[in-house]
Amino acid sequence: MAVEFGRGFVDGSVMAAVDWEAAVAGLDAGRLPCSSSENQMLRLAASIADGVRLDLGSALSGLDERNATLVAAAVLHAAGHRNLGFPQGTLAFGGEWR
Repeated sequence: MAVEFGRGFVDGSVMAAVDWEAAVAGLDAGRLPCSSSENQMLRLAASIADGVRLDLGSALSGLDERNATLVAAAVLHAAGHRNLGFPQGTLAFGGEWR
């Protein structure tokens, strides 16, 4: 299983743990049906979150503006740039979510 759910010990909040290798293996085996952009985003998330290898050029090629912005924001966050002062709900580089 690629995702396991549980509850936090302190406040009982819902939590999830993702096995990124298993998720990508599910994509590769055709057990996880999704659109091409969903496939790209899952592979990018797995790479950022857990170091799962990917071809960065292929993974970024063809992403729409919203997904490309989300990837850029995730990379900035992973690099430690977590408070860039952008209002929540707006694109990190200007403009409103569509």
